[in-house]
Amino acid sequence: MLLHRGALLSRGAAALQQRPRRTLGNTSADASRWIGSRPAPGTDRGGVDDVVGTRGGTLEGSLRTKPHLTTFTGGGGYGGFRRSRSLAVTAAAAASIPTSRIPTSPHVSLVQGASRGIGLEMVRQLLEQPNASLGGRPAAAGGYVVATCRDPAASAGLTALHLAYPDRLTLLALDVTDVASIEAAAAAVTLRHGRVDVLANTAAVLHVPGEMAPETSINRIDEEAMMKSFRVNAMGPVMVVKAFAPLLMEATARSGAAAEGSGFIARPAMVAILSARVSSIGDNSLGGWYSYRASKTALNQLTKNMAIEFSRKRHPVSFILLHPGTVNTGLSAPFQRNVPEGKLFTVERAATQLLEIVGAKGQEHSGMFFAWDG
Repeated sequence: MLLHRGALLSRGAAALQQRPRRTLGNTSADASRWIGSRPAPGTDRGGVDDVVGTRGGTLEGSLRTKPHLTTFTGGGGYGGFRRSRSLAVTAAAAASIPTSRIPTSPHVSLVQGASRGIGLEMVRQLLEQPNASLGGRPAAAGGYVVATCRDPAASAGLTALHLAYPDRLTLLALDVTDVASIEAAAAAVTLRHGRVDVLANTAAVLHVPGEMAPETSINRIDEEAMMKSFRVNAMGPVMVVKAFAPLLMEATARSGAAAEGSGFIARPAMVAILSARVSSIGDNSLGGWYSYRASKTALNQLTKNMAIEFSRKRHPVSFILLHPGTVNTGLSAPFQRNVPEGKLFTVERAATQLLEIVGAKGQEHSGMFFAWDG
């Protein structure tokens, strides 16, 4: 069922604008007033369904009816729900579902830029690996995963994963250059999960055939191409954090509450953003790649700023920057000729290495930059 532009976008923005500002002193009970009551993991989730799409600024919903979900009827905004009792999953059918496909933890991992490459592989490992490849975060195992990109329906990889893990994986459209789509995605996650424990931003742009390419000379700098680099590589991740900050703080608060008396160590929410070694001013001995280098350098500074601000305000959310190395993806494909033997990583290896770092790091590492080898 399609939702017209005003129905979901305006309500998504309103949901974000009307919620109270979050502080770590708020309890889960306080949160329920702006998130809405949410059922326990593994039960009927009564909320926005699995795919929300944006094209050209229009928010569409491919909010498909599923046996285990409340169906969105439209017309009533986020309040227009009805329960499909006749489609309820039977106990026998539920029992036949592999355990890995049934949510066993409220932990939420969100991967931005998940349509392909490292982002898609992160989503796969978060769902399929017994420890979600986040060894230091045991709560991630069996948790929920949210995959965002500009057009989830166009990603065959995400579609296949969603068919395999319909209870655990949510697909949302999010364009880092479109603030409205970012806010709508945050509103959807707020209603569905009410928290984000790990936010991994993998989206980046280096070249677009026929539109932009790394500049080898100042004479090749194009203003629009440079602005695109900054919007996607530097500004976009910050706007995503701005919209999802309340969900990150809520995850930290809930993790702390759940850890009390359990023997587990509470882990603050984590924001992990892919940067690049070429962002380093000190290491720059070759020059060139003006827009990409500068946008990634700006990203480093912006991430450091966020880490300082959250620490100063006593909001325990960690921020780290990651260098994945040279990975065999479409982004690096035209530039792999001079990569030393053994230094061109598969996406499987790169995603594992990066997720292991995310799992191992904590509040004491906030604001730091880590290469693929730790």
